[in-house]
Amino acid sequence: MAELMLLLAFLASAAAGIYDLKTTEVPEEIPALMVSFGLFYWFVSALTFGDFYPLAVSMSVGTLLLALGILAYKKGQWGGADAWILASIAYMVPLFGSEIFMANFLSNFLIVGALYTVIYAAGLGLLRPGVFSYFIKDIRINAKFFILPVFFLIVSLFTYAFQGIDAFLRLSIIFLLLVAFWRYGKIIESRVFRKRISSSALKEGDVVEGMIWRGITKPEINEIRKKKKYVVIKEGVRFVPAFPLTLLVTVAFGNLLFVFI
Repeated sequence: MAELMLLLAFLASAAAGIYDLKTTEVPEEIPALMVSFGLFYWFVSALTFGDFYPLAVSMSVGTLLLALGILAYKKGQWGGADAWILASIAYMVPLFGSEIFMANFLSNFLIVGALYTVIYAAGLGLLRPGVFSYFIKDIRINAKFFILPVFFLIVSLFTYAFQGIDAFLRLSIIFLLLVAFWRYGKIIESRVFRKRISSSALKEGDVVEGMIWRGITKPEINEIRKKKKYVVIKEGVRFVPAFPLTLLVTVAFGNLLFVFI
């Protein structure tokens, strides 16, 4: 039974991810159907087999994640679709085997989400070649941030050459890459994710800086046009595709932390 729900959760979240990539919006019907079907399925299962544990896990974990996700959305840290899709998967797939599915899913989500963000940001740089020239300029201006990582890298290279210890070398490379990606992310945020436009060019679905993370509506556009000539719109990583990817990884490998350790 869990296999059926896994398949449906993957298909529904993948559809949501495609909508997110194409339009930056996820139809409300997708998470609504996921939540409704998940609760209905496990309710019927509980009545049929007399096992209420999956239903209890579905309701408790799904509702907890939804509450936390909505809180992050209200704080402007996350998109509303992200919160609902995460909770929807929890409602649909409470258990995998004898384990609570979200325990491994959330652990993997941190890893998959980070990799997805790196690849997404790198892809934006390739699509907009000017980003890399700004990145090089930023490195020159903020070279001080690279002094420590480069120093550790040089020391680790000597350590590896004379003593054959590679653990320090790997950590030094990761440290340098993290600093580089931090600066690259700053460029993406300022040059790609934020754009000043005429208020007359606003369209439904745009996210205006200073608002919570949601697309504006037609009445809001009309109100903004009356008050402002220019506005700053913002975009973020279209993150919903990370959910079906994490679901696949979790089913295929279990908890990635245990795989790497």
